[in-house]
Amino acid sequence: MALPDIVQWQARRLVRERPLFRPLPEVASAPSDMFGTLRKLARHRYLILSCTALAAAASIAVVMQLPPRYIGEARVLVGVPEPKILNIAAVVSDQTPDAERVQSEIFAVQSRRVIADVVERLHLTENPEFNVALRPVPAAYRMLADARNLVMSFVPRSKAADPADPAELAANTDTSEEALPKDVIENRVIDAVLDKLYVSALGRSNVISIQAEAEKPDEAATLANAVADRYLARKRSEKVETGKQVEAFLADRIAELRQQVQKSEQAVEDYRRQYGLYKGENTGITSQQMTELNTQMVLAQTSKAEADARLQEAMAMRKTGLEGDSVPDVLKSSLIAALKEQQATTARKLSDLSASYGPEHPKIQSIKAELNEINTKIRAEMTHVVEGLRHEAATADARYEALRQNFARLQTQMGAVGDKTIHLEALERDATVNRNLLESMLNRAKETVGQQELQQANAKLISGAAPPQFPAFPPKSLIVFLGTLGGALIGLLSAMLRESADRTFRLSDEIEAMTGLPVLAMVPRVRGNPPALEVLKHPMSPFSEALRKLHIALQMSEAARAPKTVLFSSATPGEGKTMLAASLGRLVASHGRRVLLIDCDWRSPSLHRVFRCANRGGLAALLANDTVVLEDIVKRDEASGADVITAGDLDPKSAHHLMSPRMQIILETFARNYDLVVIDSPPVLVGADVLALCRLVDRVVYVVRWGKTRRELAFEGLKQIIEARGQVAGVALSRVDPRRYRRYGFGNLDYEYPRPARARLI
Repeated sequence: MALPDIVQWQARRLVRERPLFRPLPEVASAPSDMFGTLRKLARHRYLILSCTALAAAASIAVVMQLPPRYIGEARVLVGVPEPKILNIAAVVSDQTPDAERVQSEIFAVQSRRVIADVVERLHLTENPEFNVALRPVPAAYRMLADARNLVMSFVPRSKAADPADPAELAANTDTSEEALPKDVIENRVIDAVLDKLYVSALGRSNVISIQAEAEKPDEAATLANAVADRYLARKRSEKVETGKQVEAFLADRIAELRQQVQKSEQAVEDYRRQYGLYKGENTGITSQQMTELNTQMVLAQTSKAEADARLQEAMAMRKTGLEGDSVPDVLKSSLIAALKEQQATTARKLSDLSASYGPEHPKIQSIKAELNEINTKIRAEMTHVVEGLRHEAATADARYEALRQNFARLQTQMGAVGDKTIHLEALERDATVNRNLLESMLNRAKETVGQQELQQANAKLISGAAPPQFPAFPPKSLIVFLGTLGGALIGLLSAMLRESADRTFRLSDEIEAMTGLPVLAMVPRVRGNPPALEVLKHPMSPFSEALRKLHIALQMSEAARAPKTVLFSSATPGEGKTMLAASLGRLVASHGRRVLLIDCDWRSPSLHRVFRCANRGGLAALLANDTVVLEDIVKRDEASGADVITAGDLDPKSAHHLMSPRMQIILETFARNYDLVVIDSPPVLVGADVLALCRLVDRVVYVVRWGKTRRELAFEGLKQIIEARGQVAGVALSRVDPRRYRRYGFGNLDYEYPRPARARLI
């Protein structure tokens, strides 16, 4: 497949695939990277600079009109521990307030009572900055009021005098300082001060920042210091007032408690006197005796129990037949121990003699008699010990019984006064409680005496406000910077909107990417001379060079032979197709080639005006009359040597001849006799003639006006030509503005290139 066929096939494929009846997709007219975006913005640099300059000037004007505002700042530390002289632990202890406490103090600083004190102290009701009623009325307001009074003067008297009329009430309302009550003026001034007061905590610390705004530096510092001072003074006055209330309460309570103590003690004494209950007698002695008897009873009971236990143990051992020497008291007896020792000695002697003598020997008998006597003494002594235990147990029982009887007697005596002492003890307790309360109150009263002079606010001023050196508002540099930045952004946005709203063709890449057809030439706009004369007077100009490029591109559009018949068409009128056709014909004819130009645009013929000839006969006569002489309708352009056939007197009834076989025969005849036949056809979207003519020619040049023809229209016209099977060679961009093209393209259309003087023709 030849190259032109490939181009046509690709164009038809794009036509079939594109959504023709919907808005065309955005085509990248430049690289989509940052460089391409910068180039788009550079095209509208004057718009961006203008918006930026206007915004900067407006910002400067606004900044110059804004009155300066100064802010004075005072800092107060809250949570300072109060000195307590009578409590050293409280003096050295540290009290750290929490975030809620600091926030509460911030609200306390902004309380209306504190601000009211500041207003009274600084006489802010006489300051026009805070008292709106003292400010001068602007001239514009006076003019509005005069105009309203003038209008109201034409209202009927009955209606004007109606007190229920809101307009009349508003007009008669006097808002001057003399007409308003004092409390209303003060409340308005307090609101104005609160609007210019900013209180906040500094970070996570316990320091409160008090910032006051004013028109003068000294007033800002004075206002901030006054708020801090009045806040601290009110905190101290509140504590002093609380201390006075505590003292008054303590004084009343002490007087009341003194009367109660006196009454309770008198009741105790009267009761004692009535029933003879005195301290140290009766109840006190009896109680002491009962305590001593109780102690002795416990000891006697213990001794009795021990004696009974020893006696019972000894009796039990004697009844069970155990030896008496196993009784513990027997073992403790020194006499029995001595007898036991003698018994042991005698028994040894008996054992020794028994080894030498017989049982009947006198010595043996004597030792046995001695041993029996010792045993008799031991048993007798054991009997004495057991009897002693029995006697000791009886003595312990008798002593315990006597103590018990004495204790019972004292209990009876104590019970006689028990009922009376119960009431006495109740009276004594009441007196003791009242006495303790009185002592506590007296101690507290002694601690509070003189503390009013030591009372301090639990906050202190750590940094007083100094007159600021520079105004806090307006931030001139910031406003000017933001205004300039805003203007630049508006300019950038306007440039991007303007760029996106541009639906025309600016670059050849746009056309090639959308249609798949090549751009044959970008023909620059001609200033001064008519375009058809430019190729003759300046054959080496950029306009002439663009037409040569167009001619060469047409010759290379077909590999076998150069096209003989070329049709120029466009989507809409005014795109420069007639200018290109005439200029190309003159350029080629000036090179010695035989060129014929035919005007087929019967609706708006133009070639006869370009070549300054009559529009008689022409193509209309050639198509309608078989006897017409060809020399009568072909006009010669003496300047270039090209032949021209004008449109003639074609009308809607005879326009069908353009699509007849006769027209095809005429074009084939002219193609054999001329080197190039250039046909100027009507716009595609205006007439249907071009759809038939494009099938009769070798190639079609589709003309698009640079920066004028909308993409949708150009694409629609090209689609119709391709669907009519017209052989489109490519697209020619006409009337390109070289200066503006440099904003979009990557080159120049009017390079200054020195040429020899002899190369210049007419």
